[in-house]
Amino acid sequence: MNKEQKTSLISSLKDRLSSSAFVALVHYRGMSDKQLYDLRVSLKSKSCGMKIAKNTLIKIAIKGTDLEVLSSHLVGPTAVLYSQDPVALAKVMCDISKEVKVLEIKTGFFNKSLMNEATIREIAKLGSLENVRSSFLGILKGAQSKFVRILTAPEQGLATLKTQ
Repeated sequence: MNKEQKTSLISSLKDRLSSSAFVALVHYRGMSDKQLYDLRVSLKSKSCGMKIAKNTLIKIAIKGTDLEVLSSHLVGPTAVLYSQDPVALAKVMCDISKEVKVLEIKTGFFNKSLMNEATIREIAKLGSLENVRSSFLGILKGAQSKFVRILTAPEQGLATLKTQ
């Protein structure tokens, strides 16, 4: 990799990571090519991303940003995962780590603070953004239906009195 390629990789990585709501580091040594491919496919289906690069390049990319606290965790073969939806990314990581025992969740960065593996696993238990939105819309729709039923109830009561 020449200097121009490294420079473009660093700037692209910096843009992706700084624009992401949730960034996680995983240790992937021992994963087969097929397992890495499956991980990438799972991440892409949930609008998440993954980048494997040299730790020194990642450190340069996150230098001067809030993500600089991740530098101490960049040891050994590390993959950087990122997403706008922290729950979706956490679920994918936890699901894959159950199947692939060598995948180790190192740490995560969300809302300007570091998270350990246990916290990421707790986030994975939450409902996804789509689930929360759909349940909220269901609540709103249910409230509107109840309101309409309450408004029409007196009229229905009068109609049943006339027929008796």
